[in-house]
Amino acid sequence: MNEPTRLHRLFILFPLVGSVKSLIPIAALVSIKFLNGKSLRDIPWYWLSAAIVILVSLLLLYGYLKWKRFVYTLEEDKILIRRGVLFREELSIYTGRIHSMNMEQPLLQRILGLTQVRIETPGKTEGGGILPAVTNSEGERLQRWLREQTRTRQTEREAHQAHESSDSSAQSFPAPSERPSVQPSESRENHESVQPSHHNMGYGSDLLGESDSGIVGRKNASDPITAGEERSTLLQLSSGRLLIAALSSPNLSLALAFVGGIVSFADDLLPDQIYQSLFQSAGKLLPGSWIGIAVLALIISWLLSAVLYTIKYAGFTVERIGKQISVSCGLLERKRLLFSPERVLAISVKEGVFRRWFGYAEVKVHVLTSESEKHFMLHPLLKTGDIPALLERVTPQFSAQSVTASPPPRAKWMYLRWKLAFAAIVSGACIWYFDKLGLLSLLLLPLALAWGLLSHRDSGLNVTDKQLTIRSRFIAMSTRYIRRPQIIAMEVSGTRRQRRRGLLSLQVKMIFSEINESLNGMDQREIEAVRAWFQKKKGEASASVERSGPASSIEQL
Repeated sequence: MNEPTRLHRLFILFPLVGSVKSLIPIAALVSIKFLNGKSLRDIPWYWLSAAIVILVSLLLLYGYLKWKRFVYTLEEDKILIRRGVLFREELSIYTGRIHSMNMEQPLLQRILGLTQVRIETPGKTEGGGILPAVTNSEGERLQRWLREQTRTRQTEREAHQAHESSDSSAQSFPAPSERPSVQPSESRENHESVQPSHHNMGYGSDLLGESDSGIVGRKNASDPITAGEERSTLLQLSSGRLLIAALSSPNLSLALAFVGGIVSFADDLLPDQIYQSLFQSAGKLLPGSWIGIAVLALIISWLLSAVLYTIKYAGFTVERIGKQISVSCGLLERKRLLFSPERVLAISVKEGVFRRWFGYAEVKVHVLTSESEKHFMLHPLLKTGDIPALLERVTPQFSAQSVTASPPPRAKWMYLRWKLAFAAIVSGACIWYFDKLGLLSLLLLPLALAWGLLSHRDSGLNVTDKQLTIRSRFIAMSTRYIRRPQIIAMEVSGTRRQRRRGLLSLQVKMIFSEINESLNGMDQREIEAVRAWFQKKKGEASASVERSGPASSIEQL
């Protein structure tokens, strides 16, 4: 167990392959520039071949030294990694700080039949806990080792707690009249759960787990999973349905990047005269001038995004391994990610414009990992009516609640003002630049009006015993389910005009700003109910949230 272990010998090739992959685009551009007006006979082949041989030899030597000096050792309570060619580095990762061990197969590892093991720990560590080249059997052995260590420490802790509880009960046993007083332990439990929702400092330690005990971290990261442990497949998507999911979620940013990349690439390679000639005559290639070219570029990029989406999530499978959830996908780069349901910070349900027409949505989970925050795709194309059953099977602490409170009609202007102002500015600029043709941009005004009305209609919230549900719309409609212990703080804001109308805006802050949620133009009584729910202690009665309170209490947040 304590013997040093090296990576697979094929790790020697990694520096060479990485350098070749990085130099291919540069070599292509240099070759095009060099061959411009020259023949192949003018190339100094002897010097070029000698340089290539020397470079390959140096990279192979560096890879050998890097492999030789990269060892890892499994100890009783930690994994020790030693590496470095010129500067020696030693990294100790204690099992109490490990969230999970994920097995990934990037393209190079997939070609060579190897696996990359990523050790997830709190905080950002650039490549700290990564074993880049091990066999599949070795990766599974590492995962079993972590689960055994976690099970041992958890058993010891439970035995210690049972011993303390038996001692405390023995001390209070002589007083029979005091025997019904089970409430002290219950109040202690309630007090601990208040800290995440009522005190900001308590949340970090509760969620990440203390460095000494690591109760939550170890329990959630790797529950006891033996070789014969129960394993079941929750869902598996076919390529056809995955392609439908890709086609129903067009990626506008990818379309713009695709068009910009083609223009930039042509500008670098083509001579100036040919490039200007093509640019000037591009409007005559298709009917409708530049409009036809823009539509064609959008269609091509849309199809390209669908293909890339399918490649990314090919073979999408969700499994339950003991008490953990495994999500695996990828055609070229295969990934298998493990997470514990108790480590889920929030759940997002996104209904795109096309998907909403047919009653479909995508479901993502937000999990705390060493990379601060990760979005795990839980289902890329699911009927909205099946979402409650999915959450019940995977994350039973969350429930798909519907929205019960929406912005009042008097808040419509808050959703319309900026959208109409933006449409008016764009229309004015188009009319000024394109003259009569720019009048077509006036169609943006009714589109902006419809956009604002839809945003107002689809926004809302709901508060249950331990969960806050917030729904909003930008282009797609997004619903987020958040548990109260995961909320760091709440901010309530509103201008004087909004307060006179009884309107306030709410912002929910999580441990990471990327998953913060906000809602504008809500009725003041609804915001007060959310505030009372957030400040309420766990031990208090939670049958329903009272929807009344003093207006001055809002300003204290």
